[in-house]
Amino acid sequence: MGTGFYKVPAELTDVKYLRIELRYPPDLRHPIHRLVDGSDAVDRDVLLHGTVLGEPDDTFLFYVEGDIDVYTEALRSVDRIREFEVTRIDETGHYVLLTQRRNTVDDAMFAPLQRTGVVVVPPIDFRPNGIARLTVIGTVEPLRDALAGFPERIETTVLRIGEYDWRQDLFDPGLTDRQFDALAAAVEEGYYESPRETTVEAVAERIDAAPSTASEHLRKAESAVMAAFIGLREVS
Repeated sequence: MGTGFYKVPAELTDVKYLRIELRYPPDLRHPIHRLVDGSDAVDRDVLLHGTVLGEPDDTFLFYVEGDIDVYTEALRSVDRIREFEVTRIDETGHYVLLTQRRNTVDDAMFAPLQRTGVVVVPPIDFRPNGIARLTVIGTVEPLRDALAGFPERIETTVLRIGEYDWRQDLFDPGLTDRQFDALAAAVEEGYYESPRETTVEAVAERIDAAPSTASEHLRKAESAVMAAFIGLREVS
């Protein structure tokens, strides 16, 4: 993509895990993505798995949370969606399996990532304001080429860089490194034991921070962890 939006991070070496955000301009957004932008009826639209072959039609499995009638009505209005099936999970959650004819916007999104040395790790989370968030892992040069391959009009931001561990995707509240360090120190020191075995001051000393800073890291980490936990859905 254009260098006005993205600069390859200096720390991109060896095999890396990248959490990236793509922001599409309004005229490049899929009609369903525009529904997510403009309607309160759909809370989540997540691409869980996809099969992209040499054929013109692709198959995708989405998780949709919200008013499924509004969502399916939008699907019916998109000419290049060939067919779809809906499976109800609970009152608001559904799986949607659909087949869609590929177009140039799809190619612009997926083609840079379809190369030796790069793996896209699902899911891809479609959010308001034309945003798609996804995880890719790979070796240095293929990742660099993939990031540089997005069209200039698709703004690309690297949100996180690290070593990939599939276990983090089981429960990932998106903590910063400092928030994680503070939380880890608090757990190890017994801050969350009952009765409490340590103080914020001791946690601050462990992470070489002022007590007020350590306390702020802990509050933000606790908030993120609890919000992520509440957001989990148990599917039987």
